[in-house]
Amino acid sequence: MAELKTIAAFRRIADRLRADTGGSRITIRVDCPSLSLEIETVAIESRDDSARALEGQRTPNARESAAVRWLCANRRTFVMDDCLNPWDPEVAPEYYVINLYGIRSEMVSGVFRGDILVGVISVHYTKGPRSWRDEEVGMIDAACREVLAVLDAHENR
Repeated sequence: MAELKTIAAFRRIADRLRADTGGSRITIRVDCPSLSLEIETVAIESRDDSARALEGQRTPNARESAAVRWLCANRRTFVMDDCLNPWDPEVAPEYYVINLYGIRSEMVSGVFRGDILVGVISVHYTKGPRSWRDEEVGMIDAACREVLAVLDAHENR
């Protein structure tokens, strides 16, 4: 029962974040062994009709992606307004990610417990380049705090 409540809480966070940002797809990835979840697999997604389904999709070495490496090094949300014309080629999303996910613009933020990355939330936009507002960056940051609170509640039950 606790597992279902935890998954439902993650789903509410993803659905609300998509509604608030207008993203095409929200993904939540978390390390939670008691739920058999790992960052390499999309645990939860919320998407519109323009976005391909990714829930359950495994991305080997997800921690090594350009966006996740950047957010771990900088400890703030990674924002890419135009994935096909990156502001820095060193942090551009890998082409297989752009093609597989169909993204043109994204925000990626980390769920940290202290210095440990325990989750990743992504907001994808598939319809073209897009500038993300500071308020939207704040929304993904708030969603990360919520995911951590849900994880902590689940693990401390």
